[in-house]
Amino acid sequence: QKHCKKAKENVWIHYKPSLFQHIGTHSSLKGKVQKLKDKQFGKVQLFFPHVNPPAKVESNIKPYKSFTLQRAYKGESYFWGLLPQQGDLLQFTFDTPVILTGFLFRSGNVEHPSDRLYNTTVEILPRILTSNHEALKKNGYKLLDDDFIVVGEFDDMGVAEGDIDVSLGEIQCLRLNVHSESDNWAILSEIHVKEAETR
Repeated sequence: QKHCKKAKENVWIHYKPSLFQHIGTHSSLKGKVQKLKDKQFGKVQLFFPHVNPPAKVESNIKPYKSFTLQRAYKGESYFWGLLPQQGDLLQFTFDTPVILTGFLFRSGNVEHPSDRLYNTTVEILPRILTSNHEALKKNGYKLLDDDFIVVGEFDDMGVAEGDIDVSLGEIQCLRLNVHSESDNWAILSEIHVKEAETR
């Protein structure tokens, strides 16, 4: 029996927190009371906070309850928006233009993995506008008609991560631009706008 138990433990798949959790104390088995509860259930991290440069935060995607973009940007919660549409923007206009080195935006979370941003680009607006900047050619950035520069996009996993060439100088605004209608709501569980260190 000991040998059998050991062999079973070698192939047993353990997953914390458990994928399935019994809710409540009643069991479908007659006369049985369900008292066990996974200690880690409901304690999984749903968002990842960061200190971002001070900015005016706005979006035309309606937030669900108190899951606003402002709170997500401050690292207090995550953003949960209703059905993004083509042309919707999530915009961060910096109080003072800043030199940025990169960005990380993570959409969806463990409780709602399909609530991701799809077909969405990351765009920046430099304080000093230029159409023939070396950084554009070197990094393959795309300059848009409204002077914003496309520096990245969300992948199939709902993550947008990349570096920003510091030679673009101070950035006055960063935005996420949605290019197609979504069937799902959208969660932003991580917002990290990486600012260059100032001496």
